Amino acid sequence: MSQTVEQSLLDVAREFLEMVSGELDPYTSDKGIIKTEGMNKVVLLTPYHIQFAKYGRGPGKQPPHQVILDWVKEENIKFDGSDYEGTAWAIAKSIGKKGTLNWKPNAPNAMDEAITKHLDEYNKKAANMLALTVHDQMQETYRKLYPQNITYKA
Repeated sequence: MSQTVEQSLLDVAREFLEMVSGELDPYTSDKGIIKTEGMNKVVLLTPYHIQFAKYGRGPGKQPPHQVILDWVKEENIKFDGSDYEGTAWAIAKSIGKKGTLNWKPNAPNAMDEAITKHLDEYNKKAANMLALTVHDQMQETYRKLYPQNITYKA
């Protein structure tokens, strides 16, 4: 493949990952990051907690304390008579006992859901781009093999 075809495919992939990230970003302050790696790879880095941010966490397991502590500091949340550490501990304990308010049992995988939503559009764009490229390459090859103009007279 020529560089322009590879670049075009990367552009289509980047656009697809922007749509996927756009589905997930509203649920967290840690937005997805799209990175190009090498000449032919583009990746989406999402926060590890995106599933919980979108569909909540059920009771039974306490979330990581440090994550809650960072959040209460960032949001400047302190319960009366407590510091950030105590507030984070109380919130984490409550989540472990009751779950979060946005918890949806048997929720789909947030990443799979976002990918599936935009996959058809990605496939169409990539296929169209490749079809146009193949058409252009065929036209170029034909012109090289048959350089003269052929005209028909009736």
